[in-house]
Amino acid sequence: MASLLTYQFATTLAESIYNLLDVNANSYLPINRRSYIFAAVGKQTPWNVGTEVAPTPGQSIRQLNSYYDRSVVAKRISQENASFVVPRVNWTANTLYTFAACGLCPAGTPFYVLNSKDQVFKCLWNNGGTNSNTEPQLSLSSTSLEEPFFKTDDGYKWKYLYTLTSQQKQKFLTQDYMPVVYNKFVRTAAVNRSIDIVRITNSGNNYVDGSTQDIITISGDGTGAILKANVANGKIIDIVVQDRGKDYTKANLAFADVSGGIGSAAAAEVVLSPQNGHGYDPVEELYANTIIFNVDFDGSENNIFPAENEYREVFLLKNPYEYDTTELAGDSLYTLYTKIKVSAGIGDFIYDEKVFQGVTLETSTFNADVISFDRIQNILYINNIEGTLETNDPIKGHTSGAIRVAINKTDPTLELYSGKILYVSDKTPITRDPDQMDRIRFILKF
Repeated sequence: MASLLTYQFATTLAESIYNLLDVNANSYLPINRRSYIFAAVGKQTPWNVGTEVAPTPGQSIRQLNSYYDRSVVAKRISQENASFVVPRVNWTANTLYTFAACGLCPAGTPFYVLNSKDQVFKCLWNNGGTNSNTEPQLSLSSTSLEEPFFKTDDGYKWKYLYTLTSQQKQKFLTQDYMPVVYNKFVRTAAVNRSIDIVRITNSGNNYVDGSTQDIITISGDGTGAILKANVANGKIIDIVVQDRGKDYTKANLAFADVSGGIGSAAAAEVVLSPQNGHGYDPVEELYANTIIFNVDFDGSENNIFPAENEYREVFLLKNPYEYDTTELAGDSLYTLYTKIKVSAGIGDFIYDEKVFQGVTLETSTFNADVISFDRIQNILYINNIEGTLETNDPIKGHTSGAIRVAINKTDPTLELYSGKILYVSDKTPITRDPDQMDRIRFILKF
Protein backbone atom coordinates (compact mmCIF):
# COMPACT_ATOMS: atom_id res chain seq x y z
CA MET A 1 0.00 0.00 0.00
CA ALA A 2 1.46 3.35 -1.06
CA SER A 3 0.98 6.42 1.12
CA LEU A 4 2.17 10.00 1.31
CA LEU A 5 2.40 12.64 4.01
CA THR A 6 1.93 15.84 2.01
CA TYR A 7 3.87 19.04 2.47
CA GLN A 8 0.67 20.45 4.01
CA PHE A 9 1.04 18.02 6.90
CA ALA A 10 4.44 19.50 7.77
CA THR A 11 3.24 23.09 7.47
CA THR A 12 0.19 22.22 9.59
CA LEU A 13 2.47 20.89 12.34
CA ALA A 14 4.54 24.05 12.19
CA GLU A 15 1.41 26.20 12.37
CA SER A 16 0.13 24.28 15.39
CA ILE A 17 3.34 25.07 17.28
CA TYR A 18 3.31 28.69 16.17
CA ASN A 19 -0.29 29.07 17.35
CA LEU A 20 0.70 27.95 20.84
CA LEU A 21 2.46 31.29 21.19
CA ASP A 22 -0.68 33.37 20.79
CA VAL A 23 -0.86 34.87 24.26
CA ASN A 24 -4.04 36.80 23.48
CA ALA A 25 -5.82 33.63 22.39
CA ASN A 26 -4.67 31.89 25.57
CA SER A 27 -6.44 34.48 27.69
CA TYR A 28 -9.79 33.40 26.22
CA LEU A 29 -9.23 29.66 26.58
CA PRO A 30 -10.06 27.46 29.56
CA ILE A 31 -7.01 26.85 31.72
CA ASN A 32 -6.72 23.21 30.64
CA ARG A 33 -6.38 24.30 26.99
CA ARG A 34 -3.89 27.13 27.37
CA SER A 35 -0.35 26.73 26.13
CA TYR A 36 2.83 28.63 26.94
CA ILE A 37 6.32 27.90 25.63
CA PHE A 38 9.46 29.05 27.43
CA ALA A 39 13.11 29.20 26.44
CA ALA A 40 15.30 28.11 29.34
CA VAL A 41 19.06 28.36 29.76
CA GLY A 42 21.43 26.77 32.26
CA LYS A 43 24.47 24.59 32.93
CA GLN A 44 27.02 27.14 34.12
CA THR A 45 29.57 24.49 35.12
CA PRO A 46 32.08 23.09 32.57
CA TRP A 47 31.30 19.94 30.62
CA ASN A 48 34.55 18.36 31.66
CA VAL A 49 37.94 19.25 33.07
CA GLY A 50 40.44 20.72 30.61
CA THR A 51 38.22 20.71 27.53
CA GLU A 52 34.73 21.88 26.67
CA VAL A 53 33.17 19.24 24.42
CA ALA A 54 29.38 19.39 24.46
CA PRO A 55 27.81 15.92 24.60
CA THR A 56 25.00 14.66 22.41
CA PRO A 57 21.70 15.49 24.15
CA GLY A 58 19.66 12.59 25.48
CA GLN A 59 16.02 12.19 26.44
CA SER A 60 15.89 9.54 29.12
CA ILE A 61 13.92 10.55 32.20
CA ARG A 62 17.15 11.08 34.11
CA GLN A 63 18.65 13.21 31.34
CA LEU A 64 15.56 15.38 30.94
CA ASN A 65 15.38 15.94 34.71
CA SER A 66 19.00 17.05 34.67
CA TYR A 67 18.09 19.97 32.38
CA TYR A 68 15.78 21.28 35.11
CA ASP A 69 18.45 20.71 37.76
CA ARG A 70 21.05 22.75 35.90
CA SER A 71 18.75 25.50 34.60
CA VAL A 72 18.92 29.15 35.61
CA VAL A 73 16.07 31.16 34.04
CA ALA A 74 13.18 30.65 31.62
CA LYS A 75 11.63 33.30 29.36
CA ARG A 76 8.25 33.00 27.68
CA ILE A 77 8.22 33.14 23.88
CA SER A 78 5.55 35.25 22.18
CA GLN A 79 4.47 35.28 18.53
CA GLU A 80 6.37 38.49 17.91
CA ASN A 81 9.53 36.50 18.64
CA ALA A 82 8.70 33.65 16.28
CA SER A 83 8.51 33.35 12.52
CA PHE A 84 7.94 30.78 9.83
CA VAL A 85 11.05 30.49 7.67
CA VAL A 86 12.13 28.78 4.45
CA PRO A 87 15.60 28.14 3.02
CA ARG A 88 17.05 31.45 1.90
CA VAL A 89 17.20 31.92 -1.87
CA ASN A 90 18.84 35.15 -3.02
CA TRP A 91 18.03 36.10 -6.60
CA THR A 92 21.13 35.44 -8.68
CA ALA A 93 21.63 36.29 -12.33
CA ASN A 94 21.87 33.51 -14.93
CA THR A 95 19.95 31.08 -12.72
CA LEU A 96 17.06 28.84 -13.69
CA TYR A 97 14.10 29.11 -11.32
CA THR A 98 11.27 26.61 -11.30
CA PHE A 99 7.80 27.99 -11.85
CA ALA A 100 5.43 27.37 -8.95
CA ALA A 101 2.77 24.97 -10.15
CA CYS A 102 0.91 24.35 -6.90
CA GLY A 103 1.92 21.05 -5.35
CA LEU A 104 4.60 20.26 -7.94
CA CYS A 105 7.59 22.07 -6.45
CA PRO A 106 9.44 19.95 -3.91
CA ALA A 107 10.63 21.74 -0.81
CA GLY A 108 13.97 23.44 -1.41
CA THR A 109 13.46 23.83 -5.18
CA PRO A 110 14.27 27.46 -6.11
CA PHE A 111 10.88 28.75 -7.17
CA TYR A 112 10.99 31.87 -4.98
CA VAL A 113 13.62 34.55 -4.45
CA LEU A 114 14.66 37.33 -2.08
CA ASN A 115 15.87 40.34 -4.03
CA SER A 116 18.34 43.08 -3.11
CA LYS A 117 15.50 45.27 -1.77
CA ASP A 118 14.32 42.59 0.69
CA GLN A 119 11.29 41.82 -1.48
CA VAL A 120 10.14 38.22 -1.89
CA PHE A 121 8.72 36.90 -5.15
CA LYS A 122 7.32 33.61 -6.35
CA CYS A 123 8.09 32.51 -9.89
CA LEU A 124 4.90 31.81 -11.83
CA TRP A 125 6.57 31.29 -15.21
CA ASN A 126 10.21 30.80 -16.22
CA ASN A 127 9.87 31.58 -19.92
CA GLY A 128 9.87 27.96 -20.92
CA GLY A 129 12.87 26.96 -18.81
CA THR A 130 15.38 29.74 -19.51
CA ASN A 131 17.71 31.36 -16.99
CA SER A 132 16.63 34.51 -15.16
CA ASN A 133 18.78 37.56 -15.84
CA THR A 134 16.53 40.42 -14.74
CA GLU A 135 16.10 40.84 -10.98
CA PRO A 136 12.42 41.15 -10.04
CA GLN A 137 11.85 44.43 -8.22
CA LEU A 138 8.61 46.06 -7.22
CA SER A 139 8.19 49.80 -7.53
CA LEU A 140 5.05 51.04 -5.84
CA SER A 141 5.00 54.03 -8.17
CA SER A 142 4.58 51.83 -11.23
CA THR A 143 3.20 48.48 -10.05
CA SER A 144 0.14 47.66 -7.96
CA LEU A 145 0.34 45.06 -5.22
CA GLU A 146 -2.96 43.74 -6.51
CA GLU A 147 -1.49 42.70 -9.89
CA PRO A 148 -1.62 38.92 -10.44
CA PHE A 149 2.02 39.05 -11.56
CA PHE A 150 4.46 41.23 -13.44
CA LYS A 151 6.77 40.27 -16.27
CA THR A 152 10.50 41.05 -16.36
CA ASP A 153 12.55 41.64 -19.49
CA ASP A 154 13.86 38.06 -19.45
CA GLY A 155 10.32 36.68 -19.91
CA TYR A 156 9.84 35.54 -16.30
CA LYS A 157 6.53 36.17 -14.59
CA TRP A 158 6.83 36.89 -10.87
CA LYS A 159 4.24 37.21 -8.12
CA TYR A 160 5.15 39.72 -5.42
CA LEU A 161 4.48 38.28 -1.95
CA TYR A 162 5.90 40.60 0.72
CA THR A 163 8.81 42.80 1.82
CA LEU A 164 10.86 42.11 4.94
CA THR A 165 10.94 44.83 7.56
CA SER A 166 14.19 45.77 9.31
CA GLN A 167 12.94 44.08 12.49
CA GLN A 168 12.08 40.85 10.66
CA LYS A 169 15.55 40.85 9.09
CA GLN A 170 17.25 41.44 12.42
CA LYS A 171 15.37 38.70 14.23
CA PHE A 172 14.86 35.98 11.64
CA LEU A 173 16.97 36.47 8.51
CA THR A 174 20.07 34.27 8.58
CA GLN A 175 22.54 33.01 6.02
CA ASP A 176 20.44 29.86 5.67
CA TYR A 177 16.86 30.98 6.30
CA MET A 178 14.50 33.82 5.42
CA PRO A 179 11.26 34.70 7.25
CA VAL A 180 7.84 34.10 5.72
CA VAL A 181 5.10 36.65 6.35
CA TYR A 182 2.18 37.99 4.35
CA ASN A 183 1.25 41.36 2.90
CA LYS A 184 -2.33 42.32 3.75
CA PHE A 185 -2.90 44.08 0.41
CA VAL A 186 -1.64 41.11 -1.57
CA ARG A 187 -3.80 38.81 0.54
CA THR A 188 -6.91 40.92 0.00
CA ALA A 189 -6.35 40.97 -3.77
CA ALA A 190 -5.79 37.21 -4.07
CA VAL A 191 -8.43 35.32 -6.06
CA ASN A 192 -9.41 31.79 -5.13
CA ARG A 193 -8.19 29.22 -7.68
CA SER A 194 -7.84 31.72 -10.51
CA ILE A 195 -6.20 31.08 -13.87
CA ASP A 196 -3.10 33.27 -13.92
CA ILE A 197 -0.65 31.25 -16.00
CA VAL A 198 -1.16 29.04 -19.05
CA ARG A 199 1.71 26.92 -20.35
CA ILE A 200 1.77 26.27 -24.10
CA THR A 201 2.64 22.62 -24.75
CA ASN A 202 2.16 22.72 -28.53
CA SER A 203 2.17 25.91 -30.61
CA GLY A 204 0.21 24.29 -33.42
CA ASN A 205 0.30 25.32 -37.09
CA ASN A 206 -1.54 27.47 -39.64
CA TYR A 207 -3.61 29.56 -37.22
CA VAL A 208 -4.77 32.99 -38.33
CA ASP A 209 -2.41 35.64 -36.94
CA GLY A 210 -3.65 38.09 -34.34
CA SER A 211 -2.64 39.35 -30.90
CA THR A 212 -5.88 38.39 -29.12
CA GLN A 213 -7.56 35.68 -31.12
CA ASP A 214 -10.76 34.40 -29.53
CA ILE A 215 -10.11 30.70 -30.24
CA ILE A 216 -9.89 29.14 -26.75
CA THR A 217 -12.65 27.27 -24.97
CA ILE A 218 -12.31 26.47 -21.25
CA SER A 219 -13.98 23.40 -19.81
CA GLY A 220 -13.81 23.30 -16.03
CA ASP A 221 -15.65 23.96 -12.81
CA GLY A 222 -14.79 27.60 -12.25
CA THR A 223 -16.29 30.74 -13.71
CA GLY A 224 -15.33 33.96 -15.41
CA ALA A 225 -11.96 33.22 -17.01
CA ILE A 226 -11.36 34.67 -20.48
CA LEU A 227 -8.29 33.54 -22.43
CA LYS A 228 -7.14 34.80 -25.84
CA ALA A 229 -4.36 33.55 -28.11
CA ASN A 230 -1.48 35.62 -29.42
CA VAL A 231 -0.75 34.12 -32.85
CA ALA A 232 2.24 34.94 -35.06
CA ASN A 233 3.34 33.12 -38.23
CA GLY A 234 0.53 30.64 -37.69
CA LYS A 235 1.75 29.56 -34.25
CA ILE A 236 0.43 30.36 -30.81
CA ILE A 237 3.22 32.20 -29.06
CA ASP A 238 1.42 33.32 -25.90
CA ILE A 239 -1.84 33.04 -24.01
CA VAL A 240 -3.35 36.35 -22.94
CA VAL A 241 -5.32 36.18 -19.67
CA GLN A 242 -7.97 38.87 -20.05
CA ASP A 243 -9.90 37.68 -17.00
CA ARG A 244 -8.46 35.09 -14.64
CA GLY A 245 -11.83 33.98 -13.25
CA LYS A 246 -12.14 32.11 -9.96
CA ASP A 247 -12.91 28.80 -8.25
CA TYR A 248 -11.21 26.52 -10.78
CA THR A 249 -10.06 23.14 -9.49
CA LYS A 250 -9.77 21.83 -13.03
CA ALA A 251 -9.59 23.57 -16.38
CA ASN A 252 -8.94 22.05 -19.80
CA LEU A 253 -8.42 24.10 -22.96
CA ALA A 254 -9.55 23.45 -26.52
CA PHE A 255 -8.41 25.48 -29.57
CA ALA A 256 -10.53 26.17 -32.65
CA ASP A 257 -9.25 28.62 -35.25
CA VAL A 258 -11.26 31.67 -36.25
CA SER A 259 -13.94 31.19 -38.90
CA GLY A 260 -12.30 30.13 -42.13
CA GLY A 261 -8.96 29.32 -40.47
CA ILE A 262 -7.29 25.94 -40.72
CA GLY A 263 -5.10 26.00 -37.63
CA SER A 264 -4.69 22.78 -35.68
CA ALA A 265 -2.75 20.84 -33.05
CA ALA A 266 -2.38 23.67 -30.49
CA ALA A 267 -2.44 22.60 -26.87
CA ALA A 268 -1.88 24.31 -23.53
CA GLU A 269 -2.02 23.50 -19.87
CA VAL A 270 -3.54 25.70 -17.18
CA VAL A 271 -1.26 26.17 -14.17
CA LEU A 272 -3.84 26.36 -11.40
CA SER A 273 -3.32 28.79 -8.56
CA PRO A 274 -3.50 27.52 -4.97
CA GLN A 275 -6.54 27.62 -2.76
CA ASN A 276 -7.37 31.28 -1.99
CA GLY A 277 -4.98 32.44 -4.72
CA HIS A 278 -1.33 33.39 -5.13
CA GLY A 279 -0.03 35.47 -2.25
CA TYR A 280 -2.86 34.72 0.16
CA ASP A 281 -0.89 32.30 2.34
CA PRO A 282 2.88 32.35 1.74
CA VAL A 283 3.38 29.80 4.54
CA GLU A 284 1.55 27.19 2.46
CA GLU A 285 2.76 28.46 -0.90
CA LEU A 286 6.46 28.40 0.04
CA TYR A 287 6.15 25.12 2.01
CA ALA A 288 7.26 26.80 5.25
CA ASN A 289 7.67 23.82 7.56
CA THR A 290 10.31 25.46 9.78
CA ILE A 291 9.97 27.95 12.64
CA ILE A 292 12.58 30.18 14.22
CA PHE A 293 12.13 31.26 17.83
CA ASN A 294 14.20 34.33 18.63
CA VAL A 295 14.74 34.93 22.35
CA ASP A 296 16.69 37.89 23.74
CA PHE A 297 18.06 37.92 27.27
CA ASP A 298 18.88 41.53 28.02
CA GLY A 299 21.80 41.85 30.43
CA SER A 300 20.75 40.76 33.89
CA GLU A 301 17.01 41.10 33.04
CA ASN A 302 16.33 43.47 35.96
CA ASN A 303 18.74 41.55 38.20
CA ILE A 304 16.86 38.28 37.71
CA PHE A 305 19.41 36.60 35.42
CA PRO A 306 22.93 36.48 36.94
CA ALA A 307 25.03 37.75 34.05
CA GLU A 308 28.57 37.05 35.29
CA ASN A 309 28.69 33.36 34.44
CA GLU A 310 28.43 31.23 31.31
CA TYR A 311 25.73 28.85 30.14
CA ARG A 312 25.89 25.72 28.02
CA GLU A 313 22.34 24.39 27.72
CA VAL A 314 19.20 25.79 26.13
CA PHE A 315 15.84 24.07 25.95
CA LEU A 316 12.19 24.70 25.15
CA LEU A 317 9.64 24.03 27.85
CA LYS A 318 5.87 23.84 27.38
CA ASN A 319 3.35 24.58 30.13
CA PRO A 320 5.42 24.54 33.33
CA TYR A 321 3.77 25.52 36.62
CA GLU A 322 4.27 28.40 38.98
CA TYR A 323 6.45 27.27 41.89
CA ASP A 324 4.76 24.96 44.38
CA THR A 325 1.42 25.14 42.52
CA THR A 326 -0.39 23.47 39.66
CA GLU A 327 -1.12 26.84 38.04
CA LEU A 328 0.24 27.35 34.53
CA ALA A 329 3.14 29.79 34.42
CA GLY A 330 2.09 32.75 32.28
CA ASP A 331 4.47 35.55 33.22
CA SER A 332 7.32 36.58 30.94
CA LEU A 333 10.33 35.56 33.05
CA TYR A 334 10.95 32.95 35.76
CA THR A 335 13.85 31.77 37.89
CA LEU A 336 14.84 28.15 38.31
CA TYR A 337 17.64 28.76 40.77
CA THR A 338 17.59 29.07 44.56
CA LYS A 339 18.91 32.12 46.39
CA ILE A 340 20.50 31.76 49.82
CA LYS A 341 21.08 34.73 52.07
CA VAL A 342 24.27 34.07 54.02
CA SER A 343 26.04 35.78 56.88
CA ALA A 344 29.37 37.54 56.72
CA GLY A 345 32.11 35.02 57.26
CA ILE A 346 35.27 33.47 55.92
CA GLY A 347 36.07 34.02 52.21
CA ASP A 348 33.88 34.40 49.16
CA PHE A 349 32.21 31.66 47.16
CA ILE A 350 33.37 31.35 43.55
CA TYR A 351 31.54 30.53 40.34
CA ASP A 352 30.94 26.88 39.44
CA GLU A 353 32.22 25.44 42.70
CA LYS A 354 30.27 23.03 44.87
CA VAL A 355 28.88 24.31 48.15
CA PHE A 356 27.74 21.93 50.85
CA GLN A 357 26.65 21.38 54.42
CA GLY A 358 28.32 18.67 56.44
CA VAL A 359 31.83 17.55 57.27
CA THR A 360 32.89 16.80 53.67
CA LEU A 361 31.32 17.12 50.24
CA GLU A 362 31.22 13.32 49.94
CA THR A 363 29.23 12.94 53.17
CA SER A 364 27.22 16.17 52.85
CA THR A 365 23.52 16.39 53.66
CA PHE A 366 23.17 19.23 51.16
CA ASN A 367 25.18 20.32 48.14
CA ALA A 368 24.70 22.48 45.05
CA ASP A 369 26.52 24.28 42.22
CA VAL A 370 27.27 27.99 42.45
CA ILE A 371 25.88 30.20 39.70
CA SER A 372 26.90 33.52 41.21
CA PHE A 373 27.75 35.15 44.53
CA ASP A 374 26.78 38.72 45.40
CA ARG A 375 29.55 39.83 47.75
CA ILE A 376 27.78 43.08 48.61
CA GLN A 377 24.46 41.63 49.71
CA ASN A 378 25.85 38.20 50.67
CA ILE A 379 23.46 36.32 48.39
CA LEU A 380 24.40 32.96 46.92
CA TYR A 381 22.75 31.79 43.68
CA ILE A 382 22.72 28.01 43.27
CA ASN A 383 21.23 25.17 41.23
CA ASN A 384 21.67 21.40 40.80
CA ILE A 385 20.69 20.87 44.42
CA GLU A 386 20.93 17.58 46.31
CA GLY A 387 19.61 17.22 49.85
CA THR A 388 17.88 19.76 52.06
CA LEU A 389 19.33 23.07 53.15
CA GLU A 390 19.41 23.69 56.90
CA THR A 391 19.24 27.36 57.85
CA ASN A 392 21.42 28.63 60.70
CA ASP A 393 24.03 26.01 59.74
CA PRO A 394 27.33 26.69 57.97
CA ILE A 395 27.53 26.33 54.20
CA LYS A 396 31.01 25.71 52.81
CA GLY A 397 32.72 26.24 49.48
CA HIS A 398 34.48 23.07 48.32
CA THR A 399 37.05 24.93 46.18
CA SER A 400 37.17 28.40 47.78
CA GLY A 401 37.11 27.21 51.39
CA ALA A 402 34.58 29.94 52.16
CA ILE A 403 32.36 29.37 55.20
CA ARG A 404 29.15 31.30 55.77
CA VAL A 405 25.99 30.62 57.75
CA ALA A 406 22.81 30.08 55.74
CA ILE A 407 20.23 32.59 57.02
CA ASN A 408 17.28 31.98 54.69
CA LYS A 409 16.51 30.88 51.16
CA THR A 410 14.34 32.06 48.29
CA ASP A 411 12.85 29.31 46.15
CA PRO A 412 12.60 29.37 42.34
CA THR A 413 9.55 31.02 40.82
CA LEU A 414 9.05 28.12 38.39
CA GLU A 415 8.24 24.58 39.50
CA LEU A 416 11.13 22.31 38.53
CA TYR A 417 10.24 19.11 36.63
CA SER A 418 6.86 20.54 35.55
CA GLY A 419 5.76 20.92 31.94
CA LYS A 420 7.22 19.14 28.94
CA ILE A 421 10.67 19.63 27.46
CA LEU A 422 10.23 19.90 23.68
CA TYR A 423 13.76 20.62 22.49
CA VAL A 424 17.26 20.58 23.98
CA SER A 425 20.62 21.77 22.75
CA ASP A 426 24.02 21.40 24.40
CA LYS A 427 26.60 24.04 23.47
CA THR A 428 30.13 25.21 24.04
CA PRO A 429 30.26 27.92 26.76
CA ILE A 430 28.42 31.16 26.03
CA THR A 431 29.87 33.97 28.12
CA ARG A 432 27.49 36.61 29.47
CA ASP A 433 27.98 40.19 30.57
CA PRO A 434 25.59 42.57 32.38
CA ASP A 435 25.94 45.10 29.54
CA GLN A 436 25.22 42.74 26.66
CA MET A 437 22.12 41.18 25.16
CA ASP A 438 22.21 37.48 24.33
CA ARG A 439 20.16 36.36 21.35
CA ILE A 440 19.25 32.69 21.16
CA ARG A 441 17.66 31.21 18.04
CA PHE A 442 15.82 27.91 18.04
CA ILE A 443 15.31 26.47 14.56
CA LEU A 444 12.59 23.80 14.50
CA LYS A 445 11.93 21.87 11.29
CA PHE A 446 8.87 19.68 10.94
